[in-house]
Amino acid sequence: MSQYGFHTTGLEIVNDFSGNVKGRPSEGGIGAQTAISLAHGAPSMILLLGRSLTKIQPTIDEIHTINPSITTKFIPIELSSLKKVRTAAQSILSDTSIPKIDVVINNAAIMISPYELSIDGYELQLATNHLSHFLLTNLIMPKILAAGPGATIVNVGSLAHVLGDINWESTDFNKGRTYDAWSAYAQAKTANALFTVALRSKLVKRGVQSWTLNPGGIKTNLQKFMTPELLAEGVERYSGPGSERPPLKSVAEGCATTLRAALDASLVERNGSCYLSDCQVIEVGQNLKGYAMDRQAAERLWRMSEEMVGERFEY
Repeated sequence: MSQYGFHTTGLEIVNDFSGNVKGRPSEGGIGAQTAISLAHGAPSMILLLGRSLTKIQPTIDEIHTINPSITTKFIPIELSSLKKVRTAAQSILSDTSIPKIDVVINNAAIMISPYELSIDGYELQLATNHLSHFLLTNLIMPKILAAGPGATIVNVGSLAHVLGDINWESTDFNKGRTYDAWSAYAQAKTANALFTVALRSKLVKRGVQSWTLNPGGIKTNLQKFMTPELLAEGVERYSGPGSERPPLKSVAEGCATTLRAALDASLVERNGSCYLSDCQVIEVGQNLKGYAMDRQAAERLWRMSEEMVGERFEY
């Protein structure tokens, strides 16, 4: 629908596609506003994954204020630990009250953090933003497939992917010696896009949709490492010297593209692109790099990710 754009809010999307929400369970590392907006559509269940119930409880309370009939479940997870990702996945798989998962929204991320390795020895931004989502999504795939045609996986990406491809020769930037925070973040966000391309290729015959997207610039805790110097560097690398920061969205506007990807069954690829920005599918160009939609690169990343998590996934 062409009326959607920069200022569309998540609640507008949910209201327009409420028939695709009501009665459905949903799951994912979703932001609070995404979950709260979804609650207005009366899903039967919302699963909220995160490190701390204390931080997520206000979101649960708000969901129940909107609609007390919605079942909410908190599942603890630590995205920098593959072991803890497996524990979270197993808790979902073993819970008989969750017969299927209609929508997965992989939203959690860290951004431009100092160099650090995950518990498993991988560069932290790639481990948190991609490997954890890759492993979790594949482990809970039986319940996604149980939802049948129409199930949807959404991987929230970023415009920052345009700042760099996968560092194929050394994803940890030569043990940190050549580490650059923006390049590492770009690598992780490119990985989100390529993971989506691979999922679409492998699952489209099952009727499962996969989308990735740029939610837009939103001032949240994601930017806790953002200094004025890093911000200026990022803007200059994208737009050139002397450029101003693009306008920011509100949190309500920022979740809209995610929700359209999750709920609008009429969305179709455009020239091989499964990437949305401002609630619209966009093609390769200034704001979407070809390397992020490359099918061969997507398969290469899939195999590399399998090696990193120590498990193969075939569909």
